[in-house]
Amino acid sequence: MNIFRKRFLTAATIALAFVLTAAFEACSPKIAKQAALLNSPKFIPVSEIGTFTYDTVAQWELPDDSLYMTHSLPNAVNFLPPPPPFDTTDAIFKGDYARWKWGKTVRPTERGRQASYESLYGIVRMCTIFSEVFGFVIHPDTTPAIYRFMLYAGETGHKATAIPKKTYMRRRPFDLMNEPLWGEFDDESLRGNGSYPSGHTTLGWTTALALADMVPELEDQILKRGYQYGESRVIVGAHWQSDVNAGYVIGATAFATFQKDPRYQKHLKAARKEYEALVSIWGQRYENFVTP
Repeated sequence: MNIFRKRFLTAATIALAFVLTAAFEACSPKIAKQAALLNSPKFIPVSEIGTFTYDTVAQWELPDDSLYMTHSLPNAVNFLPPPPPFDTTDAIFKGDYARWKWGKTVRPTERGRQASYESLYGIVRMCTIFSEVFGFVIHPDTTPAIYRFMLYAGETGHKATAIPKKTYMRRRPFDLMNEPLWGEFDDESLRGNGSYPSGHTTLGWTTALALADMVPELEDQILKRGYQYGESRVIVGAHWQSDVNAGYVIGATAFATFQKDPRYQKHLKAARKEYEALVSIWGQRYENFVTP
């Protein structure tokens, strides 16, 4: 009887392990949405990202107390110069104008299509962009710590653009040049939103800096994609180059400030731990699954 029982339990254990392994490797959205019940995080190859749905998060409406040190962020009006005048004799605006013309030539290319895709503001596009870098899907149901870390870091940086945008209310290239919107996800509300500095750029660069802090092994790839997200704004004609440059500066300034926040350090540690768990679970080094 004991031998029969032992054999039965062994067989049942093997069968259960087979079922769980098959379900895990299937990587279906249904399983992903139950990640909390299946010991999150879950490594879902980036090739599966199209099967995931992202909720529309109005992250700019997140309360300040959910972010990092927003009360201590420097006022960019106090340390950045104002945007250049719309005057072709001004050296900086001459550069802006030249880059606007350059952006229009890029639009028919693959880089132009990338720029249009990246016209979507917010955590959803941050997830899709940096999933490509990491090689796995970043989603609240599969990588909750990394998702939270990105959400809070990116939007903290974006908060720092509010005052200079309202102060200068600079007109955007497509508006000044009387052109139609070109970015796939841009809309007419941009006409009433100041161009200087670029909020998209600040979001992308702040997020990239935080992720590079989290995974320094992939710093070059992460920063490259964060930089491109800002550059895309010039290509689609939503921002001048000087707007984008200011966005990089504000993002870096915000990042340097909120690194001191204990909550940032706590979330950074949790996100790094989650990343390492993904690597450990699959028995692979990061080089094996990161897209070059």
